[in-house]
Amino acid sequence: MKKLFFIIIILCSYSTCVCAQYDYKTPSEPPGPPAPGGIVLESTQKPIEIWTFPSTHRLVTGKALILTVQVIWRLGVTVHLDDLTSVNLSPFNVNKVTVGDRQIFDNERDFRIVQYILSLPEGTKEGNYTIPSFGISFVDEVEQKEGTATSAPVTIKKVPLVITGNVDKDVIDIGDVMHYSLTILYEKNTEILLKNLKEIKFEPFALLHSSFQHEETPQIKKLTVDYYLSIYEMGGEKRQYEIPPLSVFYFKPNEGSRGKEKVIETEEVQTKPIPIIINKLLKTVDVPLEGQKGPMAYKRSELYFQGYFVIFLGVSLFLLMLAPTGLRRIRDNLFPSHEQPPTTPELAAEELRVLLSSFRFGGEGAQDRRHLEGIDTALRAYLGAVSGLSREKALAITTSEILTKMPPEIALSSKEILGRLDILLFGKVMERNKVEELINRIKDLIKPAGVNK
Repeated sequence: MKKLFFIIIILCSYSTCVCAQYDYKTPSEPPGPPAPGGIVLESTQKPIEIWTFPSTHRLVTGKALILTVQVIWRLGVTVHLDDLTSVNLSPFNVNKVTVGDRQIFDNERDFRIVQYILSLPEGTKEGNYTIPSFGISFVDEVEQKEGTATSAPVTIKKVPLVITGNVDKDVIDIGDVMHYSLTILYEKNTEILLKNLKEIKFEPFALLHSSFQHEETPQIKKLTVDYYLSIYEMGGEKRQYEIPPLSVFYFKPNEGSRGKEKVIETEEVQTKPIPIIINKLLKTVDVPLEGQKGPMAYKRSELYFQGYFVIFLGVSLFLLMLAPTGLRRIRDNLFPSHEQPPTTPELAAEELRVLLSSFRFGGEGAQDRRHLEGIDTALRAYLGAVSGLSREKALAITTSEILTKMPPEIALSSKEILGRLDILLFGKVMERNKVEELINRIKDLIKPAGVNK
């Protein structure tokens, strides 16, 4: 009984090993969608098929459209490919036709690629335009029949503005700088609102620097906006990182008038979001990432106004402060001043006596005042000579300064005389007795006994 049990176990084990060598295959799933830009070869039972792929569905003035045509046919089918070089794609102009070589695919089908460079005529208005369908004749030698295969029509929209956004890399590390370029092509009768492009946010990316470059051709205008972005922290939550869609607003200045009022209506075009992969295999460190940013980029205007202009202003102020001193030094060296020696008291007293003897009070205010002004000047020159001062300096300094340098024995009387003289000169009315009294006091002051010899 035990032997029978062991034999059953051995047979079961052997059968299990044999069955393991064979697996049950399930029917294969249908192939997924082709990669963007790849060659599309659909499984078909038709003898020939035509597939069309435009490079864009939005066209602006002055730009060409590339239409890629793929012709696929079974073996045993003769295709008249010469028909592709003479197709009529009106309203589009055919600028160039490029026919590729015949290629064999999986020994069952052949295919050939043909590219057309198309453009719309000048002056074409905005709107939808259709690339018409075209046909290719063929002969099926297997089934002994002839026919014509036609393509599907393609709709292209003529627009005043086209935008594209590209990045130099879509996989970055924390702290890397990424360049996002926004290209805008627009017609000359179209204006763009630049405010939203300057005050844009790229959360969670940090905007380091941006620059605008304008170009113009005979047909269209081109605006290139370069954004330099980076990311320094990712946060704890899981999220999909992408550059958000950018909105570009445009309008036509010649349109929008309603009677006397002018209303500007803007239209919006958006770019597609661009997914960005952040490399998370970086080791976490508790240090600031300022060093990862690299050198700070400044605008040319900031460089001049905050850099060179400040330096120029500082140098100018420094030279302006030193200019008076420097000019004075140069003047003194080139033209040295020869100060005149002080006038002797005797000469100054003689000049004053001549003026006093020639003075006659006539009752005419203006003439008498001029004579007194001459006497005042001569008196001050005399007092300066008595004090050891030159005539120029005695006339330049104030009365109090003259009195401080004057000998004490005549300082008190001189102060009284100068005070009365100022009252007469600046008063409204001159009285004869006061003028004669002042003249006598001055004569007494300049007597030889009052001179400091």
